Amino acid sequence: MTLADLISQPVSYETARDLAIVLTPEQAATLGEVQAQYGDPRHVAAPVPLVDGRLMLCAALLTETGPGGLYAQGFAHLPAELFPQVQILPMAEAVSMIPQADSEI
Repeated sequence: MTLADLISQPVSYETARDLAIVLTPEQAATLGEVQAQYGDPRHVAAPVPLVDGRLMLCAALLTETGPGGLYAQGFAHLPAELFPQVQILPMAEAVSMIPQADSEI
């Protein structure tokens, strides 16, 4: 599934929180640039790095991209042609790829 697939139909918060938006470093950079220029600095989506070099966001933030949403300004300026290239994974799969910190004490 891609971001284009996911946003083509209304998704509930309950469904979206179990999904992860997985970005390439280039896609994450584009997100950062758009947020810096058009977004609200009080509400910045900060992708989490994964072990394979990609980054992830919880798809639940998509529920705040519509009119009046916390991320609406920035999301409206993202290049829509990138949406079919952004992968959506189950959250459990994405979380399993978050680097684990060494726990030496």
